Amino acid sequence: MNTKKYKIYFGILMMLVVTTFTSCDKVEEPNIGGTSVESMSGDWWVVALEPDGVTPASGGDYVQFSTYNTASDDGGMWLDDHDNFMQIKSKVTAKTAAMTFAGEVDATELYADATVTVTNGKITSGTYVTASKTAVDEIVFEAEFSWEVGVVYIFKGHKRTGFAEDEDPTYSN
Repeated sequence: MNTKKYKIYFGILMMLVVTTFTSCDKVEEPNIGGTSVESMSGDWWVVALEPDGVTPASGGDYVQFSTYNTASDDGGMWLDDHDNFMQIKSKVTAKTAAMTFAGEVDATELYADATVTVTNGKITSGTYVTASKTAVDEIVFEAEFSWEVGVVYIFKGHKRTGFAEDEDPTYSN
């Protein structure tokens, strides 16, 4: 009787071992890649400045901004302030090799049902030092809105680190 139990246990154990080793076929990890504007994408702290490049527009301060790829992933990029202050969400064309971007003249601005012309956009790598002493990328661009034709605002900011001491920065010129 003990021999019969032993054979049953041994048979079950062998089936488990065989199943384990045959179900673990080695497969390469898929390469899911990135997006066409991956190097320029991220969350930012950005302040809108008057045309003088120093005075905050309408007394504003830094707001959280995002840059991310368009659905077509063809070099298009969204500039998005999440409807915070200047109400800007518009598509621009990114040139990742030069880290520059610009929009069409009078491109659709989605938050204010208006148009915006984005020019002179540039991202520089590791050129801003945050309160936490972290070197991060800087972003700068100009925008002229249809609700104030002739006034070109300057947007400046830096990449968000996520560190507590870098959150909600205050602009000082």
